[in-house]
Amino acid sequence: MAYTFEDFKREWTREKLAEMTPEERLRGLSPEERVRSLRPEDRLLELSNEELVRLKDLLERRTSGQR
Repeated sequence: MAYTFEDFKREWTREKLAEMTPEERLRGLSPEERVRSLRPEDRLLELSNEELVRLKDLLERRTSGQR
């Protein structure tokens, strides 16, 4: 199989990404795209105590059938 221009672009992009800092790599992503890549437990670690209490209350209402 021949080496195509698409192969070259993919290889070049991977090399440039490897040279970039994490901040540079994330710069083009929206906050939603950044969060989507995190595991749920990592997302929870970023919440404040107040946000965790609100989440706990919401989950308790949800499991008790209230909305």
